[in-house]
Amino acid sequence: MEDITAELALYGPLAARAGGVHVAVRQVHLKRGATLGDLAAQFGILPEEKSFVFVNAVLCDVPGLNASWGHRLAHGDHVGIFSQGYMWPYQYRDGAHMSEALKEVLRAQGPMHHSYTTDEQA
Repeated sequence: MEDITAELALYGPLAARAGGVHVAVRQVHLKRGATLGDLAAQFGILPEEKSFVFVNAVLCDVPGLNASWGHRLAHGDHVGIFSQGYMWPYQYRDGAHMSEALKEVLRAQGPMHHSYTTDEQA
C-alpha cells in the first residue's frame, strides 16, 4: 500500500511535540487510509489536548468534541491542530467551512460554543 504525505502544523504548547516553540510545521508520512487520530497519535496528542482542528482550511473539530479523529487523510492534506486554551475568534465561527462530521455533531449538540465537555470530562 502506497504512503501519503501530509503537512502538519501544531500551535501553542503542542508545537513542542514537533520540535517547535509556538508553532511547528512538519511533513509527515502516513500509510494510505490513515486518519487524523493516527496522525495525532504519531505525535502523542490525545483528543483532550487539542482545541481547534483544521484540514485544508476546513474546521473539523472544536474543543471538547472529537468529531474528526476518524477523518481519513489524503495525500497533500494540510492539518492544523491548536493546543487547548488557544481560541479562534468567535466572530469568525458562524461563517467557517466545516467538515460534514463536525456539522453532524453540532446538529446534535446545538449552536457552536467556545468549548464542550462530555460526561467523562465533567
